[in-house]
Amino acid sequence: MSKCLVLFVEGYTEVEFYKQVVANARKLHPAGRFDTNIEYRNVRGVGGFKSIALRKFVKEIKPKYGNDCEFTIALCSDTDVFDFAPKPPIKWNEIKKQLVDNGASKIIHIQAKRSIEDWFLYDTEGILRFLRLGKNTNVSGKNGYDKLQHLYKQANKIYYKGIQSNGMIGCLNIEKIADSVKDQLNPLYQALGVNKN
Repeated sequence: MSKCLVLFVEGYTEVEFYKQVVANARKLHPAGRFDTNIEYRNVRGVGGFKSIALRKFVKEIKPKYGNDCEFTIALCSDTDVFDFAPKPPIKWNEIKKQLVDNGASKIIHIQAKRSIEDWFLYDTEGILRFLRLGKNTNVSGKNGYDKLQHLYKQANKIYYKGIQSNGMIGCLNIEKIADSVKDQLNPLYQALGVNKN
């Protein structure tokens, strides 16, 4: 039976980031490779977990791998979305149940504490290098998203949440970030068979 890990993420930036995290995890795998097919799907914001994830799973992913595939689904979200969202609660249990009812064997939930931008800031040096800002540039803001916006503004650029990062992800030290948030990434490592102490 083949195995497939599907990562549903909130935006293009996250797709880029998780691809790097998985590539980094591959180096840590005892076999140096995974026995799992990996699919990344952007659900365009947290609301998409409700509407888009199930549809993409049933219409795009299952037909591609057929019924003799064991699907693990990773729902990758920010926890702070509820600060921005008009009506907060997403009923994660309902989403998980629908996916299982439609053939997923296992659901894992990876939540970036506050936001994925907070994760990126674990490598402020990489961000400053990407934006060509001095090492002593002041990082201010009330949260990760705010701080990134301020830094981009100082470089006369604009940071859009979820839009492709135009190279920023490639400048980040993914290993350093993954290490800093390994407690939050742990479910993903387990699904990939990587032991991250």
